[in-house]
Formats: sequence, C-alpha cells, structure tokens
Amino acid sequence: MTMETLRTMAPKEGIQHGSQKFPLECYINEYSEVFPIHYHQHWHDEVELISVEKGPFTVTIHSKQVALDSSCFYLVPSKVVHGLIQGAKSVQRYLVFNPSMLRLSFYDKLLGSILDNLYDTNLNIIPVRNNDTDDYRECKECFDYIFKNYKEKDDSIRLLIKAKLIVILTNLYRQGIFNQVEISSSFEKERTKKLKDLIIWIQDHHSGPLSIEDAAAKMDFSQEYFCRFFKKATGMSFTEYVNDYRLEQASGDIERGEKSISDIAADHGFDNDSYFFRLFKKKYGTTPLKYRKRKS
Repeated sequence: MTMETLRTMAPKEGIQHGSQKFPLECYINEYSEVFPIHYHQHWHDEVELISVEKGPFTVTIHSKQVALDSSCFYLVPSKVVHGLIQGAKSVQRYLVFNPSMLRLSFYDKLLGSILDNLYDTNLNIIPVRNNDTDDYRECKECFDYIFKNYKEKDDSIRLLIKAKLIVILTNLYRQGIFNQVEISSSFEKERTKKLKDLIIWIQDHHSGPLSIEDAAAKMDFSQEYFCRFFKKATGMSFTEYVNDYRLEQASGDIERGEKSISDIAADHGFDNDSYFFRLFKKKYGTTPLKYRKRKS
C-alpha cells in the first residue's frame, strides 16, 4: 500500500490502517520528480510516526509549518489536522497505528502517560533529530524491524512489533518529543473545527464554483482574515488549495482512461481547458495525455 492514496483521501481518512486485530500499517513515499508534492489537510484516529529518510519535508500542523530534513522523527497525534509537503527527490517512511494496541497502562504508569500524549490534540510536538545517541539509534533499529515484519501474521512476531513500538515511543519520550505542550484556547479549538468542516465542504463541492467569499462566510471570517488564516493553516492560498485538490481528483480519472480529458476537467470544476492543461503540466511536469500513457 502506497502513500499515494493520501492524495485523494477525505479530511478524515476513510480507510483502515492494518486490521482490527492488528491496527498498524507501514508506508513509504519516494519521489524522483523535480516538483514538490502536497498532501492536503487531513486527520485520522491513528497516530502517525514519520521517519524522514531524505529531505526536504514539511508538516503543516496547528496552523504552523514544521520544516524537517534527513534523519529525523516526527509524530502526529490522533485526530490532529495536518498536511504534508514532500520536497523533490525526498523519501519518508510512515508508521500509522492505533495506540489502543499498546494499552498496558494499568500495569505501567509511564506507558499510560505516553499513550495519553498520543491522544492530546493540543500537543505541540517537537522533531527528534539524529543526535548520535543510543536512544536514537535504537529507535531506527526498531523502526526498521517493524517495517520489515509488519505484514507477518505470527502472534509472537506481532507481540515483538508491539514491544519495539513501545521502545520507540519510550526513547522518543526520553529525547523530549513531548516536552512542549501548547494549550489551545477555546477560540483556537473552534477554528480547528471550522477548518475541518471547511475542508470537507471543499472536497464535497470541488466540482462546482467555489469562491473565497463563500469560504470566508462559512468560517464567519472577513475575506482578508480568512485568506491569511487559510494560507497559514495549509501552506497554500485558498485558490491554490482548491485547484490542487481538483487536479489530484482529475489525475485519478485520467489514469483510469474512461473519459476524455475535457470531460474530466469539467467534472472537477475546470470550465477552461487551457487553464486546466496549464495547471496540470505545472503540477505533474507533463500533459494530461502523456500522464495517461505513462500510467497505463
């Protein structure tokens, strides 16, 4: 399973990571193109642990952009809205899991505290960079083991994977990943909820006309404030975000090859073919027809 599926997911992902019995999945994302790739703002119940193998890489979270480079761990807690910007030729590995699979907190107070942090949507996570310590090296070794064996069905291996995951979280805790806590005001929490609702609205209505005026009114913001807020929260202007989402939806239909390019463009909110072709080539580095042939 590839991280490419993230491009077309709803704000709350509608897929199951792993199984009900073993809710853990691993992904790798590699690109060789010259263009950065944007993954839209989304959220999920699971925790996302990112290992940046090769940068540059940016996480947009809590209306801030966190720039990451090679040899770095970053953790996204459960239910936190976040977006990803993958730099050209960068590589990341993702470990997505439900913390409930590690619930031994009745027996271990520290583990219980660590797992509670994973559900804290107000937590301002700091990156853990390679500092040449035994803790960091052990995290990498455990991460590699999980990536290599996560598809195994043997119960003993799955138990060992859980143990390795606990080691990773404990070592990241010792490295200070949970040290900075940012308590969101009720106003900030309300803005986050409004942003989630707006993203759903954009994705549900992307095939029709979408205006800054309507979006600002939906969030009860002035247009000027809305433009600043949206850019800060997503790393993109409202128009860029809408066009980028439309392009990603259109690219999936182009790959399937069932309709003409013009019809696909119209289906996803583009009423001008030349404008669609120009934006598509800027994003993907090729024309829609060549993209279809390359993917077929």
